[in-house]
Amino acid sequence: MTRHKADVVILGAGPAGSITARQLGLAGLDVILIDAGADTKSHQIESFPASGAPLLDDIGLLSLVCEVSDGPAAAMRLNWRDVPELRVFEGDGPLLLRREDLHNALRAEAGRHVRVLPTRSRKVSDNGQVAEVTTDAGAISCRMVVDARGRSAVKRPASDLVALPFSARGAVAEHTMWLDALPNAWLWAVSLAGDEVHGALFQTAATLSGSTTQSRFAYARQQLSGASPFADAALVSVGPPVAAGLSYVSDPVVSPRHVLVGDAALARDPIASHGLVHAIRSGVQAAIAVRTILDPEADSSAAYAFLRLKHTEAIAAAQQATARAYGDQIRVSGPFWSVVEAPDEPAKVPDLGGGPLTFAAPLTRAPLLDSERIRWAPAIELPARRDVFIRQGSLTALDVAVACRPPAPLQDIAARLGRVHPARLVLTVLDHLIAGGAFVQAPLARPSKAWARFTSHASSRDTIPDSAS
Repeated sequence: MTRHKADVVILGAGPAGSITARQLGLAGLDVILIDAGADTKSHQIESFPASGAPLLDDIGLLSLVCEVSDGPAAAMRLNWRDVPELRVFEGDGPLLLRREDLHNALRAEAGRHVRVLPTRSRKVSDNGQVAEVTTDAGAISCRMVVDARGRSAVKRPASDLVALPFSARGAVAEHTMWLDALPNAWLWAVSLAGDEVHGALFQTAATLSGSTTQSRFAYARQQLSGASPFADAALVSVGPPVAAGLSYVSDPVVSPRHVLVGDAALARDPIASHGLVHAIRSGVQAAIAVRTILDPEADSSAAYAFLRLKHTEAIAAAQQATARAYGDQIRVSGPFWSVVEAPDEPAKVPDLGGGPLTFAAPLTRAPLLDSERIRWAPAIELPARRDVFIRQGSLTALDVAVACRPPAPLQDIAARLGRVHPARLVLTVLDHLIAGGAFVQAPLARPSKAWARFTSHASSRDTIPDSAS
């Protein structure tokens, strides 16, 4: 059996895996990227929102993604409220990306910096010091495994939502996106040049359970006939259904030498959007965490805590976005649209009054990304947001903690911080901390035992005449 060695092995060459591999390769680590072949089952078009552009620019991949795009969407038509809506983008619409072209470009970019092994992984074992990956091409010993094999990476609760990808031809406006609510499904579609339409129908798994290619085609035709832009669509074809709903693992750290990234850790519900942004961001974060874990001068516990913290934040954001999206849909009603719970109401912030303030919880610590490594840093708990505050700009949690000693009214805390930091930054941070429930009223100071003993006796005023009277 052929044996290989590497610093890091990446399982899966989708966006998350390719990004992780590239970033680690650029950092000088010896990386093997396991490429089991392109995934051709899912929908053929990805949309990348403009909000993700700074992230791509930071890692030097914005131009590459723009080159493989079909251009930005010009408009989006939504039909899931009482009145259909048209949103016209002013040059900042989501980039429309052919999924295969995007994956090939990212995989090729990663291949410039790492070794690519075209095979399939079968098993990962970890003895705490070294990991071993068993593949069809042999075994690989490594210091770290990053698993980016998507939903199939590890066992987890299955999602009840599946996507039925389709393509068609239709006389519709180019570079337009659609989001339609149907009685038992929702429809996402996008048009490209030449009357080309790609999209997916999302419904419960039971809807397509036991279906055949012929029955799925009939189902797609029936659903498209109820969406006016596609009622007369021609050359309709469908792919096999694939899992699509929100799904995540409880812990992205499988073992000390095996971590999950991208859809392997958290797969977003497509209706919540930003799935591609999440995959890229998680790949960048995983690369930084792995570099920290493998650095003998760094604290690996901070890196594991960082991965877990970012995973928790990503889950909360995905749940909130999914719940809002389903809640906004009021055009139709039925079991399909009532399965997602409403987002949690924000916790009420107590009235702080005008008295001295102190922290609701003791100063703690949290992982902080600093100079391409992760370290521990002082942090303030934000119980109302289930989050922590570490720093914003030049203002750190430790600065705020110092300004709160001794406890003081809010305006005094602001004045103390304002001696060193810009007033606007101070107000922004304090507003954030207040909304997060960081402060409570300081308890009234209790007199010391010595002072209590002193004041329990008759005062000198009661026994000795005042010389000034």
